[in-house]
Amino acid sequence: MFLRLPVLILFLISIASVVQAADIVVVRSNPPELFLAGKIIDSTKFVRLPPKTEITVVFANGNVRTVKGPYQGKLEMPLSDNAPEPELVTALSRFLINQEKERGPVGSIDKLWSVDVTAHKRFYCIAPADQVMLWRSESQSASTLLIQNKKRGEKATVVWPAHQATLKWPNRLPVHYGETYTVKLETRNGSSFKKLVLYQLPKSLPTKSHKVVWMVGRGCIPQANMLLASLR
Repeated sequence: MFLRLPVLILFLISIASVVQAADIVVVRSNPPELFLAGKIIDSTKFVRLPPKTEITVVFANGNVRTVKGPYQGKLEMPLSDNAPEPELVTALSRFLINQEKERGPVGSIDKLWSVDVTAHKRFYCIAPADQVMLWRSESQSASTLLIQNKKRGEKATVVWPAHQATLKWPNRLPVHYGETYTVKLETRNGSSFKKLVLYQLPKSLPTKSHKVVWMVGRGCIPQANMLLASLR
């Protein structure tokens, strides 16, 4: 007996979902030409790694696995409470491929969530429940920092002590995520000015892989690169 059309459509969709969920994306490999970053491979197929090689992949549920050669076998998705999300693999692949075309230096993971007030980049993502931490290169002299939310008329001026690389966001200045702030840093050698938009990561993001994709969507590209480089 033939399946009715609606049942057949649901059946085909479920098969497609299973196939897509089996896909994994290559984050890095050593040597790099072994598997290009961003390459999508089928985890139901055999992978062969020569001796002294290594590959790091992300699965559709966000889990990460690093395998060293010699190795021959499937890279099956680890059991996890996280539901497979095929679009996670696709988004990571697209980001990795684009980044390979314009690869720049990756910053230190130690200041991943810090806001560099001297850099030109506008968008910064803040870890869940963390206080906003400002960062600059250590200066020999004290500086004056003016932060203003022109839309709301809220502003704060604070002194940044000499020989201090970090400074907490002023307590008296509310943080409105997604809104634009102006930041002016004045030193005895001159001043710098930038616009700043902050986003706070949701607590619900289950893995670093999910965080990377979310950050890319908010324009926090350098931070996403730093987090991506930490995946193991």
